[in-house]
Amino acid sequence: MRRFILYVVVCLGCVFASCLNVASAASNGSETSPPLDEDKYRAYVEKIAQARRDTAHVNKTLEYPEIKSFQELAVAGAANIELCVRFLTERGHDLTERGDADKVFVIYSMYKLDVDGYDVFVRKLVELHHRGLLSDRGLSYGVRPRFSDLVIERYQNPKILALLKEMAAQEDIPPDIREEIRYIRSGEGFARKRRDDFDRECMRWSEMRSISACVSRATQVLSVYAVSLTW
Repeated sequence: MRRFILYVVVCLGCVFASCLNVASAASNGSETSPPLDEDKYRAYVEKIAQARRDTAHVNKTLEYPEIKSFQELAVAGAANIELCVRFLTERGHDLTERGDADKVFVIYSMYKLDVDGYDVFVRKLVELHHRGLLSDRGLSYGVRPRFSDLVIERYQNPKILALLKEMAAQEDIPPDIREEIRYIRSGEGFARKRRDDFDRECMRWSEMRSISACVSRATQVLSVYAVSLTW
């Protein structure tokens, strides 16, 4: 009889403990995590709004990186990928002229991503474009960041090559973005940048700092152009 009572007590104790754990987990999940995520998202949206206000007086888009609040967004870009994607999908940030401008501005602010971050971010942008939540213009600025030459400089990186090849094979990618992808993948963009560097640093003997560096740039331009002609 005693064994039976002990067994019942132990079973009841286990059930009671399980109920307490479930209740505690539910409480922690509903009262702690979501508010923390929401607070983080609201803080992110406020930072975007502040950067928009701070750049309102700027005459040229190229001046954006000089604005402190915009630069702070860019520096935190890798940590903000999910927040950025949520912002792009939020109701109200639609494809009206103002809504598209907001989206493009936020995509501008992601220009400091490294190769891994770029790969993750652009894949998410492609998905939004498939779903009709991002314009061709927004996707274009994601593929080739406005203030970064990362994708041009690292065009031979396996992740970048794989991503751009996959995009080029998709039927709903518009022709102008396909051409942008070809420009990057062929190395033409890399060669043009090296040519511009050569023109700036090597065309005047009086300003030439390093003959070997200029020879290297010239060699890169010629070799890449030779390859890009086959595309």
